[in-house]
Amino acid sequence: MLLDRKRINRWAKWVSLGLAIVFGLSFVFMGVGSGLNVDWSSLWDAFGSTSAAPQNPDSSVAEYEQALAADPNDLDALLGIATEYESLGQPLQAAPYLERATQLKPDDRELLMRLGEIYLLPDSLDYTAAVRVFNAATLLDSNDATGFLRLGVAERGAGNLSAAILAWNRYLALDPEGDLAETVRAELEAMSPTVTTLGSTDTTVPAGQGDSTTTTAQ
Repeated sequence: MLLDRKRINRWAKWVSLGLAIVFGLSFVFMGVGSGLNVDWSSLWDAFGSTSAAPQNPDSSVAEYEQALAADPNDLDALLGIATEYESLGQPLQAAPYLERATQLKPDDRELLMRLGEIYLLPDSLDYTAAVRVFNAATLLDSNDATGFLRLGVAERGAGNLSAAILAWNRYLALDPEGDLAETVRAELEAMSPTVTTLGSTDTTVPAGQGDSTTTTAQ
């Protein structure tokens, strides 16, 4: 596939920053956890500061478009255009091409994760689409902690608190010492005082399902 690893790495770092911002701001705007003393700046610092000025796609996009005109199912062309837009700091432009690519490769979990993270960016915040994509990704790999972390963010943003609790409890079961584990525990406690979250010593949860310790959700 016509993918540039350096460009993808830069894009991934940029997406991680955006996800951290979404993760924090969504709690504030939805009025949950506002009383917690959560230091979101530490997350932002961990990802580093980046800035990407919008640019015009270069000629390679036009070449890929020509390939798509000849074959609308040209996966390399779809991914090539998406990568070009991502490298130019225009991930929202990449989303439609990644959507088409996921239709051609519905079992590609990494491709689904890549698309889902775009839907969680501050300029997008399409939580409904993100829930759809991350649900598909976690069905493909029920042991991927990152997938359940992202799914929880998407469900939370969409207002599906019960689903967010299930996803985040699954994340905690898979990665109890993860970078965002303590933050997730704090947010779960804020979402419902009666929610029982997984401690660092708990390890058994049915694969692909939410934790059975969840009792109530608002």
